[in-house]
Amino acid sequence: MSAFNKNGWVSLAEICDERQLVTDVETGKKVLRAAYFSSMNAMIEGAYQFARFFEELHQNGKVYCSISPEAFYFNLKSGAFHFEGEELLGEAYVQAPDVEKTDFTEFLAPELVEFLAEGPEEQEGTEDVETFRECYSFETDRYFMAVYLFEYFFHTGSPFEGKKMVNRCFLSPEEKELFRAKEGRFCMEPGEEENIPVKGIQDKLIQYWNEYPEILQKMFQKAFLDGGRLRELRPTEVDWKQLLVRMAMDYKSCHCGFHGFSYRLLQKENGTLACPKCGKIYYPLTNGLDRILLAEGEKLYECQTGRNPMDKDTVTGLIVENRQKKGLYGIKNVSQGVWRGFYPDGKLKDIPNGQGIPIWNGMSVRFELGEEWNLRLVQQTEERKEDEDEQTV
Repeated sequence: MSAFNKNGWVSLAEICDERQLVTDVETGKKVLRAAYFSSMNAMIEGAYQFARFFEELHQNGKVYCSISPEAFYFNLKSGAFHFEGEELLGEAYVQAPDVEKTDFTEFLAPELVEFLAEGPEEQEGTEDVETFRECYSFETDRYFMAVYLFEYFFHTGSPFEGKKMVNRCFLSPEEKELFRAKEGRFCMEPGEEENIPVKGIQDKLIQYWNEYPEILQKMFQKAFLDGGRLRELRPTEVDWKQLLVRMAMDYKSCHCGFHGFSYRLLQKENGTLACPKCGKIYYPLTNGLDRILLAEGEKLYECQTGRNPMDKDTVTGLIVENRQKKGLYGIKNVSQGVWRGFYPDGKLKDIPNGQGIPIWNGMSVRFELGEEWNLRLVQQTEERKEDEDEQTV
């Protein structure tokens, strides 16, 4: 029997309910208490570790041979992840779900729903070697992951539980999930009108959907396109990790108390962004596809400047004030790599550990892998001329 102590940890059901049944230390009685992650960073970390678990599982040729969401736990303070179900793991493309023991729920991939609905008589003597539709597989895991993360972030039920399904009478869970597998429409699919979320039933989804950046919304739209039947389009565990790293980098915590994703920052005419609470300015450094927002107190990480695109914890750069000129900020290299800085007047200089480059309009920097990032703001009427000696920050 597992010695795992669940105190301080929550399951998916408790995350969705936003409440947890705990034992009161003073009275010893069971009481309901709020169950929220301590921060958005902790919530993102939990999702990242969840995706990482499946990545490592698949690297070893294993899959989750179950559809139960209750084997996964998260620490509300740190986002730490714990799996409690080693007996539920098995070889990929080998084990079929048990027709008698498997419940019909939203976590069951469409191909498994149809397989189970056929019944044991129809399955005898059949073998689908090409698609492995009757087995737990990397693809069924990826469907499970997408549904799980949808409920994790939006504190709601099935991603297909919209008006079309709510208003329909189903005689059994099997009938409901078979309908979902064959005719289901993602309730947040762009242009969807028949299966939109229902107020009073899916208020949390309606509330939380627009709290997250568009990149997360698009990931779910991809995962559940055509009812999630297109297995080749299901996001992989690496896709989820990449997305969650981007979300972690995009989330801003200002010294004034503002917390939010960058879409909530105020866009200025010259291309900069500002904190909606205190007005702190963020300068967008871009490579044409992505951006790094530079501002007082911000940090740069290995996933942005270094060789490991998944390392969101190692600090490689600091935004600091110039020692010689107040109000002038720069990017200080605290990594072991050497960067190269390009000044607006065409001069360039290597930036080793401990050195930096001022944040000037027109500057560029090549980080460790040589990719060029540029700061290009709308030209002002009068442009301040700076001395290159102010490079050391």
